[in-house]
Amino acid sequence: MKFRPWVLIWSAVLLFSDPSFSQAICGFDQIYNSKMQSDPGFRKRIESHEAALQKAIIKLRNAPPKRGIAALFTIPVVVHIVHTGGAQGTIYNPTDAQIQTTIDYLNQVYDGSYPGTEGVGDLQIQFVLAQRDPNCNPTTGIDRVDGSSVTGYTANGVNVSNTNGADQLTIKDLIRWDPFRYYNIWVVNKIDGLDGTSGTFVAGFALTPGAPPELDGTVMLATQMGTGKKTLPHEIGHAFDLFHPFQGSVGTTCSTNADCTVDGDKICDTDPITQPAAFACRTGINPCTGGAYSINTEHNFMNYTNCTTLFTADQKIRMLASAETVERVGLSTSRGAIATYPLNPFVAPVAASCTPVTGASGLSDNYAGILNITLAGQNSNSSTAALDHGYVDGTGCINLLQLQKGTPYNLTLILLGVNREQIRVWIDYNNDGAFDNATEQILYVNNIPSAVSGFDTATISFTVPSAAVENAVLRLRLTEELSTFYDPSFAISSGCYSPTYGQAEDYPLYISAAALPVVLEYFRGSYMANISRLQWKSSSELSLEKYEVESSTDGQSFSVIGTVVAENNSNGGTYNYTDRQFFVGNKFYRLKMIDKDGAFKYSQIVVLQNNDHTNVGTWILNPFHDYLDISMGRTSRQNIRLSLFDATGKLILKKILPPDQNRIHIDLASRNLSNGIYILQFETDGIIEIRKIIRQ
Repeated sequence: MKFRPWVLIWSAVLLFSDPSFSQAICGFDQIYNSKMQSDPGFRKRIESHEAALQKAIIKLRNAPPKRGIAALFTIPVVVHIVHTGGAQGTIYNPTDAQIQTTIDYLNQVYDGSYPGTEGVGDLQIQFVLAQRDPNCNPTTGIDRVDGSSVTGYTANGVNVSNTNGADQLTIKDLIRWDPFRYYNIWVVNKIDGLDGTSGTFVAGFALTPGAPPELDGTVMLATQMGTGKKTLPHEIGHAFDLFHPFQGSVGTTCSTNADCTVDGDKICDTDPITQPAAFACRTGINPCTGGAYSINTEHNFMNYTNCTTLFTADQKIRMLASAETVERVGLSTSRGAIATYPLNPFVAPVAASCTPVTGASGLSDNYAGILNITLAGQNSNSSTAALDHGYVDGTGCINLLQLQKGTPYNLTLILLGVNREQIRVWIDYNNDGAFDNATEQILYVNNIPSAVSGFDTATISFTVPSAAVENAVLRLRLTEELSTFYDPSFAISSGCYSPTYGQAEDYPLYISAAALPVVLEYFRGSYMANISRLQWKSSSELSLEKYEVESSTDGQSFSVIGTVVAENNSNGGTYNYTDRQFFVGNKFYRLKMIDKDGAFKYSQIVVLQNNDHTNVGTWILNPFHDYLDISMGRTSRQNIRLSLFDATGKLILKKILPPDQNRIHIDLASRNLSNGIYILQFETDGIIEIRKIIRQ
């Protein structure tokens, strides 16, 4: 009986340039089209991923996400600065403040708050510098490594088209955090020998979710880190399955668009276009449609124009669907984004009595594998048996699962389904390192049919027994193998079975005593643009009445600031709460979860920080000409007094603005101002900020 390998091929590299420089080359279409035409394995992988993505898109269209301020997905990122020995603040070693500013800019673009934003606005995807490292220790999410010892790196940086510098994998191997738990960004000195300070250059490249884990992430030039530099928003678009709007066009030949969901960029609200010959936004007649050029393509962040201001509604749906695919789903539930950790200290599970070893045949190609497990709101991703080298020890703290006695749970597994397969799962309830089939097995299913999409899903419901050991980290073991349909000897007989073609994986699991009829999967928050955004999710709510949101400035004395009615759903619910009250320093939040009979318990405490005491106006059109565009950096409690002076100190303009006015447009054309330096002063809440601006 034959069974098939599945070829996992990384997707194409894509490139993008800051429009203030000459146009950069782009290798995405060339590599992607070549692989699709010449490599059946690549084509199958892309088709399988696209099939899963389209299912998620249809689901979102039938039940679109609720619009609101809070993000549906918060992605932890880690920025690896691969410098060449220069001090922080030099050209190839940007400061922490520069990195944070760039992430803030990315979030403003993605939540639609960046001045001049058009299109769909809020994509409901946000990014936060990781707050917990892979060992669950506090982190800034910024990592620095000296790459000068890598052959060719100092002189030429990372190779894309050339061969004189370092291979991208060599640089990524210097430092990489778990790509299923963090989105990695490598900031490099040069690409193909150019650093982005002049001429035509490649500003960065990223890989789509179909890439193998070791190649996933974004590589970009250090000179392209900063507000208004569009490289990172563009590359992150590719990382969440967006194509260029000119995808499929060749020269002046337009892409076909018979079915907008599968042709071109697979987006229905962007017209087919040809690649722009220059950065200028085009007007007039689009030869691909016979109608006028649309801002949906010419102003699109995924295009190469110098007027990028938008993503479209269909691009948003595609990105949100991408965030739910097997390659990305583990990012949004990662403990890397959460400032607090539930166990202190974390103690790894007791040693297992055995460690399964995958056979040489299984390591030779991609026949089988456990790709994702979902339990209690946490997602843990891995790859095929061959790429994982068989056994996966996932018992590190970052993968911790939390369960309660007497509570029902759903365990969902995504398996590589190119062949028939089987899966068996145990929880070491008595914490002895062994796996008893009679008392600790929670799932066994054999002869799962192969799937056209290449992915199989297995789901089981179980309840944690009362006899399980409490308040200790136990071991969850999963073993997957090809079905006994191929060979009876493939039967997974015990937790010590060594697969021939499949793999075994272990994860840490903490069981606590039964409590209120609510299981809180996570409670987390972020502070951006002077707004506190709180998010939480439960996996089960039985007789729960409401959540009271409480805040504190000292972590001791809390007061209620809002109430959210519970969905009271046996499958739990997802909730958002926004606090617009400005603060400086630390602010503490917790949830009071109240049962219908009046019983209650508190969540863990989330601590948010605002260390910016002075930032009143964070974005000003500078240089300016006949008008000023200003985006306020925070919500004030008092009126904002804005004054404009010339270089001699003469008052030119004075305005008093209400505290809730976050954006200001001031027409200065009638004042006939001369070119030169002016002083803009903001005053509110006892804070004075002065900015030097230039009229040109």
